Amino acid sequence: MNSDPNDLEKIKDGLSKKLIYRIRKNENTQIIIDFSKDKQEFKNFLNIYEILLKVNVSIPKIYEVNQKQYKIYMQDFGNDRFNKIYNKDNLYKLLKLALDNIIVIQNELNLNNLKNLKEYTFEDLKIELKEFVTYYITTNKNSNFPTSKFYELWESIFYSQNYNMKNFVHKDFEFVNLFFLENYESHLQCGIIDFQSAFMGFIGWDLISLLENPRINFTRDYNDKLIEYFYNNTPIIEDLNIFREQYYVLSLARQTRLLGRWRKLLITNNDNQYLDYLKITKSRTIATLNNIKNYELRSIYEKYL
Repeated sequence: MNSDPNDLEKIKDGLSKKLIYRIRKNENTQIIIDFSKDKQEFKNFLNIYEILLKVNVSIPKIYEVNQKQYKIYMQDFGNDRFNKIYNKDNLYKLLKLALDNIIVIQNELNLNNLKNLKEYTFEDLKIELKEFVTYYITTNKNSNFPTSKFYELWESIFYSQNYNMKNFVHKDFEFVNLFFLENYESHLQCGIIDFQSAFMGFIGWDLISLLENPRINFTRDYNDKLIEYFYNNTPIIEDLNIFREQYYVLSLARQTRLLGRWRKLLITNNDNQYLDYLKITKSRTIATLNNIKNYELRSIYEKYL
């Protein structure tokens, strides 16, 4: 498909290397994703697309794939992105709508569907934690930070939690990647995009991404209710309290990585939006610490945040 440059509208896509455009022809629009700067993401996207086609959720329909140019032409979900339309009156509705989609995915995908996905390990976690140590701690001039002890505590907690890392994880299941589709029904009103980074991991990972959103400082008033709702509607065999512990440990891990990531991007991009993200993430980290039982780990965070 050839495109007149005058028909293209570039769509901002955060930190990704991919380029996204909306192409307009008469009354119709399509989305073009250009993966030429990251060919592995192109392959990943098509792989995850085939997996999600097996599930009763709304993902953009692919119209054409250009293998030579690493471009994908697909359905346009419009402009009603959750992060643009949420307010205090519809927040719970949108959270619940998104959560119902996570539940559908967890109930309909089995291990055989996920055999080509990479499984999350402690080594992956350690790499992510290093962003916090390298960028957040050092830029705050905390030279006496107990780095070795920090990693040892995380390793001990990670393995003692006995995580089942055999579940589908979108990875970035948050409001910026969800669209409200007014003409659809039930849970299908939630359109899901940007799934090329999916992997195998903790069943509640996308729940964390959704409820502990690092970019939007919405209320946490519904979290406990929605965590229990998710637990009651998915095939989790652990006790609810154990699941909550696992949830908050990995939530802390995610917030930790993001504190380092935002600090790094603030330095490299000199963009004040990352100051806002840092503030939100720090607030969510502190809230999460209240649910962490390991006193030594909690004490490190309380001292150096």
